[in-house]
Parts: sequence; structure tokens; C-alpha cells
Amino acid sequence: MSFPRTAVLLLLFSSFGCLAQLEPSGCRSYEPAVAALHGTLVRKTFAGPPNYEDIRKGDEAETYWLLNLDSPICVDEDKTDPDLNPAQKNIRRVQLVLDPKAYEQFKALLGKRVVATGSLFGAHTGHHHTPVLLTVTSLEQPHWK
Repeated sequence: MSFPRTAVLLLLFSSFGCLAQLEPSGCRSYEPAVAALHGTLVRKTFAGPPNYEDIRKGDEAETYWLLNLDSPICVDEDKTDPDLNPAQKNIRRVQLVLDPKAYEQFKALLGKRVVATGSLFGAHTGHHHTPVLLTVTSLEQPHWK
């Protein structure tokens, strides 16, 4: 039995429509949701206290790990705390918040592509250098090349 070409195309396109409705908006959610982010792990030094402006002028140097994302992400507004965790678009870099012991444990991953898993939160202090940060629960190289 054969179907007319238009019937097959109609069935095919209506199936895609159903799948599109099932997909989420594509934006991530803030904590407590878990997010897995893919990118390159880098280390960067910023100016810290007292003025958070210039290390050469006496501000303390603060070094943080960042994830340069493979693809930009967006994060939906946190409905319970929109001032602290606002909607964000086109996020290309995320500051990582790690347990102090993790820096030694994972230093071999610097400069490499990794998957960082944890929960997202919005920047709210002078120590936060990206609009969105990730409290890391796991950090590993991807299983693909």
C-alpha cells in the first residue's frame, strides 16, 4: 500500500510540530535546577578589594576559574527572586564556584574542554565577574573527542 506524497509530507511535518511543542524554551534555570555546561576551562585574574579596579594601583589580585562556553546560553528569570536571578541572554562565559580542594584536584583540566555540572545563580558581589555563575558539583572532560 502506498500513501500519496502529500499525505506523507503532512504526517512528517505534523510530527515535527508535536516534537517542537515538547521541547523546553532552551534557556537554563537557576538553582536548585542542575545544569551541565560545555566549554573550555580557563583561569583569569581580576582586581579585588579595596576598589575592584586595578591591581597595579593596589587592589588585591583575585584569580578565578571560568568556563568559556562552546555555545551561548540563556537563563530564565527566577520567579521567586527576579532581582537576584534575572533573565539573561547570550551568556558566553560563566564563573565557576568550586570547593577549595577542587582547584588542586582539577588543575590538569585548565585549557581543556570540560563539562561542568552544578547550579546557576546570578552575580551579586564584586567578586562575581560574569552575570551568571555556576556552583560546581562535578567537573570532567567530555566523553567525546
